Amino acid sequence: MNFQEPVIIGTSPAIQKVLQIARKVSSLDLNVLITGESGVGKELIARTLHYHSNRRNRPFVKVNSAALPSELLESELFGYEKGAFTGADRTKSGKFEQAKEGAIFLDEIGELPNYTQSKLLQVLQDREYYRVGGHAPQEVKARIIAATNQDLDAEITANNFRADLFYRLSTISIHVPPLRERKEDILSLVEYFNNYLQEVKNLPKRDLPSDLIELFHQYHWPGNVRELVNYLQRHSVFGNSQEIKEAMQANLNRAGNGNNGYLMDEPQQHNSGHDFIHDQEIIKNFDPDNGHFPSLKEVRDQVVKRVEKNIIEKVLLDSNWNRKVAARTLKISYRALLYKMKDMDIHQSRR
Repeated sequence: MNFQEPVIIGTSPAIQKVLQIARKVSSLDLNVLITGESGVGKELIARTLHYHSNRRNRPFVKVNSAALPSELLESELFGYEKGAFTGADRTKSGKFEQAKEGAIFLDEIGELPNYTQSKLLQVLQDREYYRVGGHAPQEVKARIIAATNQDLDAEITANNFRADLFYRLSTISIHVPPLRERKEDILSLVEYFNNYLQEVKNLPKRDLPSDLIELFHQYHWPGNVRELVNYLQRHSVFGNSQEIKEAMQANLNRAGNGNNGYLMDEPQQHNSGHDFIHDQEIIKNFDPDNGHFPSLKEVRDQVVKRVEKNIIEKVLLDSNWNRKVAARTLKISYRALLYKMKDMDIHQSRR
């Protein structure tokens, strides 16, 4: 199995310390918990751990704990036996079994529901598990690496996360610093990702004006490296540095006024034309010349859905993509939030 070495850009002391720790503990068969804000590159650190370990040529299996409905998590992690439930017409292996003697990466571990936390704790303690509907124990041979963007100490205090599971997962802890704490790496990141966008994504390469680079160094980067890449993509496609500067400056102004600066690209603030474009699409779709003229209810439903999507995205960004917190803020169930995110195609962009 060809597992390529992850590329982590930066010479700052902050990121070099992380890499030093990762390489030092990579060969140790201990559980590792990687913490840090969204967009800092926690998965890259997990892959670095695996690459420098003696399991390098074995599978690296990723599980996004927040992307799966709670009722599917157990069967996804541990697999199921034929006949275990309606529709189980064959035996299916789970992620632990697929990882074999490699590594399983449990991303967004803080999003696990309480029942699955209990099951996972038992697996970590006994180093074995049972497929759903199964009676024969399956041995855990994979190394376990977990990651979270949440403050698990606070989640433990709020009874949202088990303390005993936390201690089992965090035999080794690695904290990945936010971009605002390693701004000396910005120029290297810009150069690397501009080349990547040109060579891999076939996007035009555009030089960034000096005032935009200066603003990059002043900015607080709530979305971290992922946000930087997003701006570089937009600049590469549209070549409009002014729109990017306005969006970033608005965030700086809000931060200076006491706001945490996590509200991004609000159409009424930036006048980016986002809402206008969507409204025009709705009007075009409802043009009688296209052979379809709907009821006002259909118009209202589409507009309400768009507004609802904007609100959900705003609350998710405010909560640093903590879906449990966002669900509480929106006064809906966690499951309902996941359903709406899937239905509206709302997701965190990945590096």
